[in-house]
Amino acid sequence: MDTRRVSVPGTNVGVQAALAALAALWADHRLSRAVTWPVEIALDEVLAEFLIQALEGRGVAAVELELTLDEEADPPACEVVLSDDGPEADPLAVTEADSSLGVEARPTGALGLALVRRLMDEVSYERRDGRNRLRLLRRLVPMEA
Repeated sequence: MDTRRVSVPGTNVGVQAALAALAALWADHRLSRAVTWPVEIALDEVLAEFLIQALEGRGVAAVELELTLDEEADPPACEVVLSDDGPEADPLAVTEADSSLGVEARPTGALGLALVRRLMDEVSYERRDGRNRLRLLRRLVPMEA
């Protein structure tokens, strides 16, 4: 099991740093993009859509990331845990998008949430010790069409 922790600012620079940390984990274990890309897309979406909005206006705010690759699992799996000390903000409470509505009528983040749920095997949120904690888990197998 390989676990890496990184703190990134809740900004676009932080999104890029988080994705770079994930890419380094993949590279160190020689994992194929055929199985890793869903985790990258979900992490990008969660950071860009949910956390940056939650941290907006707080100045220098950080998102703590814990990236865990479990190659012993069958199939191997990656868990990403994001946490911040901002106000309680459950991204899973957003109503999923009604694709029949126009973009203006859809709640912010609703399409991103639907995408994250589709890409991940497990998505959960909890408020613990004054921190928002979002957990994403993906078994590293190719996605079915």
